[in-house]
Amino acid sequence: MRLLHLSDLHLGKNIGTYSLLQDQRFVLKDIVRIIDEENIDLVMIAGDIFDTSIPSAEALSLYSDFLEEVIFGLGKKVLAIAGNHDSSKRLDINKNFYRSNNYYLVSELEDNIISFEDAYGRINFHLIPFISISKARAELDPTINNFTDLYQKLLSGISYDDRNVLITHCYASNMGLEDENAYDDGQKPLTIGGSDAMDANLFRNFDYVALGHLHRAHFVLEPKIRYCGTFMKYSFDESKETKTVTIVDLTDEVKISKIKLKTFRDFEIRKGKFEDILKSEASENYVKFILEDDYTIENAMARLKKKFPLAVSISYANKLAFTREDSLDIDIENKGILELFEDFYKFKMDEDMGDEEIKTLQRIIE
Repeated sequence: MRLLHLSDLHLGKNIGTYSLLQDQRFVLKDIVRIIDEENIDLVMIAGDIFDTSIPSAEALSLYSDFLEEVIFGLGKKVLAIAGNHDSSKRLDINKNFYRSNNYYLVSELEDNIISFEDAYGRINFHLIPFISISKARAELDPTINNFTDLYQKLLSGISYDDRNVLITHCYASNMGLEDENAYDDGQKPLTIGGSDAMDANLFRNFDYVALGHLHRAHFVLEPKIRYCGTFMKYSFDESKETKTVTIVDLTDEVKISKIKLKTFRDFEIRKGKFEDILKSEASENYVKFILEDDYTIENAMARLKKKFPLAVSISYANKLAFTREDSLDIDIENKGILELFEDFYKFKMDEDMGDEEIKTLQRIIE
């Protein structure tokens, strides 16, 4: 069976004041193309389908369109779980209808194992959605102290007969073992509070573990225990990354490959002096600016957006730019307008006005 691993779609997400729905729709169409061309049998979505627990109508429509193309258009199976960003009640709408059409969604803990047959026998899929420790204590066992306890309990009854695939949403960790070979692509996972981590050794008996929650593609302990990462960039920390989808060929062994995804817009970081950035090449991408000026720039964002319409944020490399004394002691009574303006310009820009600027200002005053 050929599987495609997705997670952390975060449909409806914004970056700054900009909606990413157009970008998300573009990449999802590329994923549909890959599902078709690569003859994928089943798509796994390991949680965080939406960015918020109350997704917009546009985000819901986008997900519905994606499912319809995959399930009805291509005739593929989809297995999905809820992540910590999702609302289980909202995801459960029309669940029975979807299950009769090869879309299996698990938003709350349930005992059912979803099994399929291929030429190599049975494959059992175990779907464990995100559950908080407080909810686990209330519904499962009051002695649960952490996520390792939780997964020990949830996995305790599995026999591991046949082939077994786990789809879950958590922070799986090597629990402090400093093994550089535990991660691929030279990437370690994002650091999350230690209380959120669980021991990935509990997953070793599965043939493949499709993880969601961390946004960078990597494996934990061994290649079969894997985060596929987000299908597009969601922060400027990822500006230099290449986003992929993960394909799993599950026969009598496991083969894992990745395919690069197309992007609608990219994420850029522009660093330098404000005037130099204004002179640089324009961009239609999402841009974060790091200004190296020694003082804050008046109306910087408005000026940048004329050339970079998707400018997201501005920060200053020199934090002293914000500590500059914002007062000017000048002789207002004994200086003319031109002299006052020259003093003000030097105060704000740390340089004298040029001859041409002075001539222009003189004509304005006159």
